[in-house]
Order: sequence, then structure tokens, then C-alpha cells
Amino acid sequence: MNTPISRLRNLILIPLFLGLFIVVSCEKEEDLNDSIEAVDTIDSPEKRFPLPDYPDFTPPNIPQPPTFDAHCVVRLAYLSYLRRCPENAQVVNGWIQVLLTQGFDDLAKGFITSNEANVKWNSQYHSFLSRNNLNSVEVHKFIYIAYRGLLLREPDVNGGKYWTTVFYDRGIRAVANGIGNSAEFRNRLASIQTECNNAANQCTF
Repeated sequence: MNTPISRLRNLILIPLFLGLFIVVSCEKEEDLNDSIEAVDTIDSPEKRFPLPDYPDFTPPNIPQPPTFDAHCVVRLAYLSYLRRCPENAQVVNGWIQVLLTQGFDDLAKGFITSNEANVKWNSQYHSFLSRNNLNSVEVHKFIYIAYRGLLLREPDVNGGKYWTTVFYDRGIRAVANGIGNSAEFRNRLASIQTECNNAANQCTF
């Protein structure tokens, strides 16, 4: 009597185990076929705006009024490069004349190479070099300041080295124009009116 019952139990259990084995095997096979998402270690700005293969060194086409005006450009230069407002209307008018008569690149050069910017960013610049195991020949301080003023961030290592090479070959005006024609800077220009409004609320001059 026990033997037929045992046989009947085996007949029920064996197909059951076999079915489970097939289901588990299929699930494992599906798991193995799933694509694995790689971890992206590139920082966001570099990922969205890669370095240009053929940079444009002509002065960028800065929108004219009514989008924004020269007064706004000078205010933003002070806030971005020097992290302060202009001290009076006279200096603002002086920089407006530089912008209108000599262009975007000369305005940028004036701020990037100024003694005040050099002192203002000195500590952050050397911290950047130390954190990335770099020296000042690999990423020049002018490039660090240019990134801070134009892109409102520190350089990424590859970008810093790239534009330092451009600086050694062509000078700081070429760097300002090249970054000014970059996709990242154009992205900043897309919302420049908001920056202009904030600057007007923040600064008297």
C-alpha cells in the first residue's frame, strides 16, 4: 500500500521540481541578457559640452539689446570674475567703452589678467591643482579664472589642460573667444536675461 502511494507522490513531485527548475533557469538567462548600465564618472558640464575639435576663436556674437545691454555685461563680469559689484558708475562706463570699442575678448582679458582676480581666486586655484595632482604649467591660473568668469565653475582637468595649451599657443584673447563660442557658454547666454535682472537687483552701479 505504501509503495503505490510513494510512486504517486513521485509522479506529482518530479514534474513539479522540473517545472521550477526550468522557470528559474529562464529567469537567470533573462538576467544575464539584461544590459548593464555603466557608471558615468564624467562630470556633468563636460558630458553635456565636450571640447571642440575645431574651436572658433572669433569674438562670440553676444546678443544686443533688448536681450541685454553693455551695462549688464560689465556688471556680470564683476560678479563672475571678481565676485563683487562695480564700485561706481565711472568704472562701469570705462569697461563699457572697452567692450564697445575693443570687444568681448579685450573685456575678458582685462578681468582675467587683473591683479584683483589673481588674488581673489588664488586659494581656490591652488586647491584645484592639489586635488587633481596638477601644476601651474599644466593648467594656468588664467584658465582657472576664465572658467570661473565665463562658465561659473572650475575647469575639468581635460578642459583646463586643453585651454592652457591654447593660451600658450595663441594667448588669452583666443581662450576667451574659444570658450565664448563653446556650447556651454551659449547655454549660459540662453538664460542671460535672468542673470541681468539679478545683477540689476544686486548692484547699484
